[in-house]
Amino acid sequence: MIDAIIVDDEPHCIQHLQRLLRRHAPGKIRLLGSFGDVEHGINAIEALKPKLLFLDIQLGERTGFDLLRQLDTRRISVIFTTAYDQYAVQAFRFSAIDYLLKPINGDDLVESLQRVADALDKKEAATRYELLWQHLDHPVGMPAKIALPSMEGWDFTPIAEIIRCQAQGNYTLFILQGGKQLLVSRTLKGYEQLLESQGFFRVHHTHLVNLAHVSKYHKSGFITLNDGSSVEVSTRRREAFLTRITARSR
Repeated sequence: MIDAIIVDDEPHCIQHLQRLLRRHAPGKIRLLGSFGDVEHGINAIEALKPKLLFLDIQLGERTGFDLLRQLDTRRISVIFTTAYDQYAVQAFRFSAIDYLLKPINGDDLVESLQRVADALDKKEAATRYELLWQHLDHPVGMPAKIALPSMEGWDFTPIAEIIRCQAQGNYTLFILQGGKQLLVSRTLKGYEQLLESQGFFRVHHTHLVNLAHVSKYHKSGFITLNDGSSVEVSTRRREAFLTRITARSR
């Protein structure tokens, strides 16, 4: 059983989460209490020493990030609970940080709790939070790295080193500079949504390419990338691709 607390300043959200935990995780989570602001949350963590924290982002005049920066993230797992905040959610996704969008869905809660239970390497968890701070502290421009799950744990991959991503069923193969490859258990569609704002373009249903690594476009409908590989640009995507790649070169 995992000891947990909730830090949220909305009573109805706390009650909803408590109901979901009783319904979907009976006997798995022991709630030690709920707290409505940063100061009381920090005091509760120090006194109760929970293993899991459900943390809202907006806490009155302060935020859950203010609280989290004062914690040793090697000693506690965190699941953010938040109404949709586009930039914060993007930072969570790049950093592989668990979050639940309000109103919280029971199935999503179960999946997050399973990831918490499976998390064994606290050193890697701390690195993911370091990556989160980088994204949140520098909102302008491209995030430096993305956290990619691997068989051994997590690879913190510089985005600039990703040449292309290739669909392989429910997996995605990342092709990086230097010939390195990573097979990740997530669909290409998920990474398209995450990386399209970072200079990537879906040229084909099987390929997402980093436009910074495109060296040549062939009239036959293929592109050559900096590693020498060739990728087809589908007919219906060519016009949009040429618009994007031309705009980058201006």
